[in-house]
Amino acid sequence: MLEESKHQPQLVFTVEETAAILKVTPKTVYRLVDRKMLHAIKALRHLRITKKSLDSFVSNTSEGGGL
Repeated sequence: MLEESKHQPQLVFTVEETAAILKVTPKTVYRLVDRKMLHAIKALRHLRITKKSLDSFVSNTSEGGGL
């Protein structure tokens, strides 16, 4: 079963993974979430950013909205 999960696309990201993708610090990701520019979900006490939310954020900011 673990073998199968390695080939599936990643659908959620941690704050640190999101920061690495966006090439910003984790603190910036928290700020984006606080400002409701990036949607996050809570999994227990941890924030997770969905791929859909991240794609939407990148799309919206690359259209001239900027950070």
